[in-house]
Amino acid sequence: MRKLVLFVITISSLLITGCFFQQKTYNYKDTRFLMDTIVEITVYGEDEAKLRSGSTEGFVAFKGIADVTDNYEQHQDNDLFALNKQAGKGPFVVDKKLFTLLTATKKLPYGKIDLTLGPVINLWHENSKTTTVPSKEAVKAALAKCGDNSYTLDEAAGSVTLPAHTAMDLGAVAKGYAVDRAYDALKKDPAIKAALINAGGNIKILGKKQDGKPWRIGIQDPRHKDKMIGTLEIAPGMSLATSGDYQRYYEVNGVRYHHIIDPDTGYPARNAISTTAVHASAFLADYYSTLLFILPTKEAEKIVESTEGLEAIIINPEGQIYVSPGLKNIFKAEK
Repeated sequence: MRKLVLFVITISSLLITGCFFQQKTYNYKDTRFLMDTIVEITVYGEDEAKLRSGSTEGFVAFKGIADVTDNYEQHQDNDLFALNKQAGKGPFVVDKKLFTLLTATKKLPYGKIDLTLGPVINLWHENSKTTTVPSKEAVKAALAKCGDNSYTLDEAAGSVTLPAHTAMDLGAVAKGYAVDRAYDALKKDPAIKAALINAGGNIKILGKKQDGKPWRIGIQDPRHKDKMIGTLEIAPGMSLATSGDYQRYYEVNGVRYHHIIDPDTGYPARNAISTTAVHASAFLADYYSTLLFILPTKEAEKIVESTEGLEAIIINPEGQIYVSPGLKNIFKAEK
């Protein structure tokens, strides 16, 4: 009888603490190279096998955007590469995913993000292979080919018309848009309780951390690769994107030439060395991180403080750090 009483007490204790029926939580991380960067998807849940399949669906969605926005290699007959080959030849019907992205970007308010800057970006890309700087004449000629966002969209036909000699480059928006599509795929899967998508600094959070602690994301020091300037507490459903002159660059005679081009000059932008944008949309975080990098610091700060839902951290060339009002309580600077 005494053994029975002890057994009942033990069972009752387990039920009260919740340990008896507590499910074990697994996490599964998959890493792939897409869009010229390392993409990591980490998922959390109670069924390890389902986490693997769910992560795969996230990558399928991400790759679907990566393929149709690749301007260096053709993946299908109506992707961005194919569209650029049709410049100056009239309307061209493109993949629906590509058309949706172009439509969304066309509606954004700032012309500084010029999707038809392809000729200049391609020029710098070629020179990077030989670690050389293009001549002023070459930059001027490439810039003259750019359309100042003068592409047109026909929603009824799903077609895009590019001016002759120009080419589109979606590096300012495609990665964030792909992160959003991966997020949507993961969110549909009931086996995935939480997830973190990281596409080379384009990050989006799904659900709450399993240990109950807030998600914290480190912001890299742009001049010391092994250090951080601080960490940000990111809420579930939020996104973060960082643009920096330290991510893809080469040096000639001590001068750093990076991949973020100022559309006014055709040369790498020099108003910032790192910009981090926080927004619910990974697509918009990506867009704004690039825009804020290109603009003069004060103008960038005004846009942040006047745009609903947008927060940012901006580091200027002198190393001064601007933290927008909405981040001051959740940004923890490194000492």
